Amino acid sequence: MPGMVLFGRRWAIASDDLVFPGFLELLLRVLWWIGILMLYVMHRGKLDCAGGVLLSSYLIVLIVLLAVIICTVLAIVCVSMRVGSSSPPPWSPLSLSLTRLGGRWLHIPLLVPVTWIVVSPASSSTASRQQPPACGKPESGSCAVASGRTTILEVLLPDTDLVPSDIAAGLALLHQQQDNISSNLEPDDVVSRPPEPSQEADLDEELENCHHYMQFAAAAYGWPLYIYRNPFTGLCKIGGDCCRSRPTEYDLVGGDQLNCHFGSILHTTGLQYRDFIHVSFHDKVYELPFLVALDHRKESVVVAVRGTMSLQDILTDLSAESETLDCECGVQDRLVHKGISQAARYVYRRLIGDGILSQAFSIAPEYRLVVVGHSLGAGAAALLAIMLRNSYPQVRCYAFSPPRGLLSKSLCEYSKSFTVSLVLGKDVIPRLSVTNLEDLKRRILRVIAHCSQPKYKILLHGCWYELFGGSPENLPAELDGGDQGRLTQPLLGEQSLLTHWSPAYSCSSDSPLDSSPKYPPLYPPGRIIHLEEEGSAGRFGCCSATQYGVRWAHEAEFSRILIGPKMLTDHMPDVLMRALDSVVADRALCVSCPAQGLPDVDVV
Repeated sequence: MPGMVLFGRRWAIASDDLVFPGFLELLLRVLWWIGILMLYVMHRGKLDCAGGVLLSSYLIVLIVLLAVIICTVLAIVCVSMRVGSSSPPPWSPLSLSLTRLGGRWLHIPLLVPVTWIVVSPASSSTASRQQPPACGKPESGSCAVASGRTTILEVLLPDTDLVPSDIAAGLALLHQQQDNISSNLEPDDVVSRPPEPSQEADLDEELENCHHYMQFAAAAYGWPLYIYRNPFTGLCKIGGDCCRSRPTEYDLVGGDQLNCHFGSILHTTGLQYRDFIHVSFHDKVYELPFLVALDHRKESVVVAVRGTMSLQDILTDLSAESETLDCECGVQDRLVHKGISQAARYVYRRLIGDGILSQAFSIAPEYRLVVVGHSLGAGAAALLAIMLRNSYPQVRCYAFSPPRGLLSKSLCEYSKSFTVSLVLGKDVIPRLSVTNLEDLKRRILRVIAHCSQPKYKILLHGCWYELFGGSPENLPAELDGGDQGRLTQPLLGEQSLLTHWSPAYSCSSDSPLDSSPKYPPLYPPGRIIHLEEEGSAGRFGCCSATQYGVRWAHEAEFSRILIGPKMLTDHMPDVLMRALDSVVADRALCVSCPAQGLPDVDVV
């Protein structure tokens, strides 16, 4: 439903969002009305004292007013319950008047805090909607890729007339639709790409390397992640390090509570003070914290880049437009994510310009260079490895949960010889790119436009499905004629959900939902190891009880955002570390079990 327009402003609530708050208000009002009524009935015989007539009149008027308010709210709730998620609101003049009366006089205490939450500053009224620009006209922003660090926000927010509850309902429908399609697929319908023999042979080796280097990627987060992973013992272990002064030869740069960070890094990696060359927690937009250490177990110089953990990092993530990577790699098409490219260039300047890597290899010249990172740090590490490959041909990169919208196709193929990415389950970040967000927006608009059920039913059914499961075939949506193929046809309802023409759509298309995106497609780095959940451990089951399968995966398997209750938790570094621990332990056990289980056989 479009957002409601009150007092000349467009709000991030729709007329069909009044069901749940209306029921809550009805409950409170009815309890209040019953209490006042019982108070009046029980004590009306005692109101013959001085002032009793005035008190009696007050209680009677209050009871009548509460009854009127209850009837008004009940009418609003009933009308709101009959509104479909994409149908126009059947408001009568009477109900509109009652809504305005209730909004102006009966809910004034709630207006002030709610204003800061639901008001949409991007649109002041319905008259502010923009029309599609004419093709060929040199208008600002038309038929061009948007620039600036708000690119991702511009993909989903300003050109849709959806409120947050619409998006939640659309995601709930998409999740059930996705599970329904998956459950109905026959084994022959599943398109799989068999891995190359060389890839399958080194799966165990690369998985063990990922398990080892993930400790460095987690250490780059410092003490917050360490305390989160060890809530009962972490503070006691690093508490003494916070007040301890470090020798001057250790290169600690920028950031607060550096000693606490350093203490958590030592406990996470198991290294000694002398093994660290550089530790930086300097954090600005396009400037990420990182550390450089000597890993004697793997005989490598490890550069670990921190992932997203601050507002500055989020701004770096949001700079999702493309730019050409400045490096000598022999690849013509070098488009990359701009924000991550800027961050990788900052780390490169520090490593090379400040002589950090030269210092490390002067101590251990026979070691090889390994670059690691998680999330945003994984993307920066992958680009950093490409930049460093000309000077360090033996460089290796391990990118944990990297963003999908990172490299052009040519750079993606180029990085496969020295980069390994690790993805857990339905993690949304390795599937997140501007083009995938455009695809997700189209799917949300399409499923909402074809849904004829009230939004409150969709949300209730979706919450039940997420928490307790159920049959995905029981979709609370009704398609006209039951023809799924009609979802590909443009509908007036779909276009009515757009407030203006997005710059991501081609001007030559008749429907913005069927047009091709103007943003260039970008891909995740290197070869991809995918950890997939096997069996059923509950929708929110503990990771320690979850069994995972591991295999090489093709990047095409991450070309669409998957909806699920673990799409966010699968991205957390602590969850990924537990999954790696479980997979490595299970594979080691499987290797030793057959040898132990063989019966004694006499060989003649």
